[in-house]
Amino acid sequence: MDRDGSRRPPRFQRRLFLPYEYQRIFSNAQNDLDAIAPAKWEYISMNFSINPPGFSLIVKLLSAGTLFCGLSVVSLFPALALCQTITARQADTPIRIDAVLDEKAWAAADSIDGLTQFVPVYNEPSPFATTIYVLYDSEALYVAFRCLDPDPDKITAKDTMRDAFFQNDDAIVVLLDTFNDKNSAYYFGVNPLGTIQDGRLADNGGIDDIRWDGRWQAAARITQDGWVCEVAIPFSTLKYDAKADVWGFTVERRVARNRERSFWTCNLVSPDRVSTFGVLTGLNLATTTVKRHTIIPYAQLQVTKGEKPNSQYGVDVRYNLTSRLGVEATVNPDFATVEADVEQVNLTRFELSYPEKRPFFLEGAENYSTRIKQFYSRRIGEIPWGVKLNGKVFGWKLNALTTQSDPSYTDATIKKGKDAVYNVIRLTHETKNGSNLGLIGADRFYGDGHSGSLGLTSTLFVTDVLGMTSQLIKTWGEMDKGTWTGFIRPAFDSPFTHFHVRYSHYGAGVMENINPVGFVVDDDRREFDTNLRRQFWINRYGIDQFTAGVNYNRYTSQAGVLRSWEDENNVTLQFLKKWEWTVAYTEEFKRYEKDFRNTFVNNSLQYDTKQGTIVSAEYTFGKNFERDFDNIKCGLGVKVLDGWDVEYNLSRFWFSPGSNEDNAWIHYVRSTYYVNPDLYFKVFYQTKYSLWGNVGPFDYDLLRKNLQLLFVWRFLPPFGSLQLAYQEGRVRYTDNATDDLKAFFCKLSWIL
Repeated sequence: MDRDGSRRPPRFQRRLFLPYEYQRIFSNAQNDLDAIAPAKWEYISMNFSINPPGFSLIVKLLSAGTLFCGLSVVSLFPALALCQTITARQADTPIRIDAVLDEKAWAAADSIDGLTQFVPVYNEPSPFATTIYVLYDSEALYVAFRCLDPDPDKITAKDTMRDAFFQNDDAIVVLLDTFNDKNSAYYFGVNPLGTIQDGRLADNGGIDDIRWDGRWQAAARITQDGWVCEVAIPFSTLKYDAKADVWGFTVERRVARNRERSFWTCNLVSPDRVSTFGVLTGLNLATTTVKRHTIIPYAQLQVTKGEKPNSQYGVDVRYNLTSRLGVEATVNPDFATVEADVEQVNLTRFELSYPEKRPFFLEGAENYSTRIKQFYSRRIGEIPWGVKLNGKVFGWKLNALTTQSDPSYTDATIKKGKDAVYNVIRLTHETKNGSNLGLIGADRFYGDGHSGSLGLTSTLFVTDVLGMTSQLIKTWGEMDKGTWTGFIRPAFDSPFTHFHVRYSHYGAGVMENINPVGFVVDDDRREFDTNLRRQFWINRYGIDQFTAGVNYNRYTSQAGVLRSWEDENNVTLQFLKKWEWTVAYTEEFKRYEKDFRNTFVNNSLQYDTKQGTIVSAEYTFGKNFERDFDNIKCGLGVKVLDGWDVEYNLSRFWFSPGSNEDNAWIHYVRSTYYVNPDLYFKVFYQTKYSLWGNVGPFDYDLLRKNLQLLFVWRFLPPFGSLQLAYQEGRVRYTDNATDDLKAFFCKLSWIL
């Protein structure tokens, strides 16, 4: 529906308005650029005059190119649709979350009727009718979906684990820009089994962090004519402006068997572009009754082989200073039940990065996710306490974290016994077109010295399809020369095409300074890279879509000596709605103690039945630092029963010549059985075997084994729970832990 509540005109009528929209958008873009150009150049000159020679010039040239290209291409693409609006009406009766929709309040709710495809047929109405209703009361926002389907037996629903990606499931997603800042958002997804997924978008959708978990409810059921879903999102799980009555809002529906993604808004450049959301009006949030604090104490018993049983206690406290700003403190947090890292084999000479899984570090983590990682929480081991601040103050987004840890947990070169203090902060100011300017500071204080960085980060949208991201960072610590780093990256992004060029600068002392709290794999670089990727939706002859991409990277030392170049080419073909085939070829040059030429040829094939079974196979071969190399990977995902899924993955790495550590078999099995969303049992088992021998029978030797058994009953979801766990082996590969740990844990947490 349009702003006045009437239905959108048919597609052929809407097309008639586009030429006018072209002129309006182009004219506004010209005026905006004329207005910001002097200030922009002043900003660039001021901030880059202190950089190494040549860096400022490159920045200005790339910025000028960005502005010129923006003016030249803006009229080639459709203008975004006029802002669409839905009104949230207040429910006068309690809402039960049961996917029945039999309360009278739903009959009076405002609704959305019909979605628009992003894929497979761009900007066409979805062939699957969908109706969305919105209500709210003093405690929560309620969203309901009626998803019609002419073949309900073909509805795909296999994922039972929270925060599954739903790539191969039917699903709905609610996206909320609660500050209406056109830059950040929450999202809440549900599949027809009632499995939930949630996360945060930042940087106008450029950053997607699925690790955030909120407290909310959902129910879903398959019916004779499709499926129904009902969602309740408590205001207490969100940060928002209580004085505002408008939120950014959109919804998505996914139909797995057609690879369809459809949205409320049309003419999308990107599905996650927050600045293109519609509008949710009618909210009167001054009357909400939100609990300001949550106290979550816990007690844990641990029995470890060869040691005496021990117990520990801790508490998490969450307090909303306002609806916009919250603080979270933890004392003696426990991470024993966090799933183990998946084993990796390093094909480079650089450090490997592992994802963060510990709950304390997850909320707000998307705001520290930048290309040059000033903050990498895996540098921090076990912590006795921690404090976080997340929200908005005086129009600025504020994220801060402080904690304490012994750095020897994650760095074997440091002696045990002395703690370091870690501090991180980010301030971000956002504009209404999705652009933002931010400041990130990260520091570790250890002994008598500080190590860390302070940097500017920015995302600029010049037009709907042209933008630029950049960072400029000053580091401090062990090195006092070569302490600057940064990059600038203008990019073109249409719905199915991406192109960027990027220049990056890494001073020779950056890595030593930033890595005590951040993550940089190398320094002493002047780096250039570019990428072009194009997606073609065919939708005929059994071919769904075809994607081709090329990537080129080259860097020299600061003295101008060539250190590396890399050329990567790949194509992906999706066909018959169930198959996906990818071929990639990579050639690279590396200069270390001598010159190396590496090549990799990759073939991968995946088959998805859309009914709960996925089979994949991948083969890679080539040269890796003067050694022949091949890698075989196989994967199998099976939905055994409703609520029970099993995933198995196998990787075989072979180098010639190679060591026992290099030549290896890696297996892991992950299985989860859900009795209901709050009562489940999970198994994770992983092994790594060394492998040697000739073409005939191989010899094996077990290098590492990891086993985790976990039973969870959330009697006060999501925080009040009973957890029983058994663990063998190391959990986090960034920690200096032993591989022979065997322990049983019993943990009880509740909410006060």
